[in-house]
Amino acid sequence: MAKEEKEKKETAPKMPETTANPPPAKSEPPAKSPPSSSVKYALAALVIIIIAGAAYLYFQQSGEKELSISDFRARLGVMQRTAVVQDLRGIPAGDSNASGALMNCAIQLSYALSLLGKNVTNYAYEGETCMGGSSASASRTPNNCDDEIKGENRMMFVISYNSASNRTRLFQGRAVFSGDRNFLSDCSISTIPR
Repeated sequence: MAKEEKEKKETAPKMPETTANPPPAKSEPPAKSPPSSSVKYALAALVIIIIAGAAYLYFQQSGEKELSISDFRARLGVMQRTAVVQDLRGIPAGDSNASGALMNCAIQLSYALSLLGKNVTNYAYEGETCMGGSSASASRTPNNCDDEIKGENRMMFVISYNSASNRTRLFQGRAVFSGDRNFLSDCSISTIPR
């Protein structure tokens, strides 16, 4: 029997020899490479755009809303007191044509407002000085005059020089008319009160 067992062992299929390998350890995911610089710049640009958009919306909502001419005229209709401000601070030194156009426009606007029966007070801002108004004899700053105009509940019309942009903007309590010499000479703001 021993011989039969020996033959069985010899004829039995041989199992491949295995080496004792430990089971594979849990592997960690491969390390991610840092984002490329173009991805970083794209993300930074996106963040800046989002912040700028949020700031724009915030200031649009908290700022004054511009009015149509008809809405502004309706508001002017209920106001008895007005102030015409000649803001001479932006005029280039020695440009008498621009300062003349601005002052003439202020005169035309004051006249148009007085024809409507409005109480008109005139101011001029030059440098850090404000002239005119209710306290004409006192030396004041433009900020002092702005406070005076608001305190007297006057609708403010500001006429100023701006060589880069010709524009009329109408708000609840004020109008801003700014532009170059030709725009000021046309003085279209003087037609709004009519």
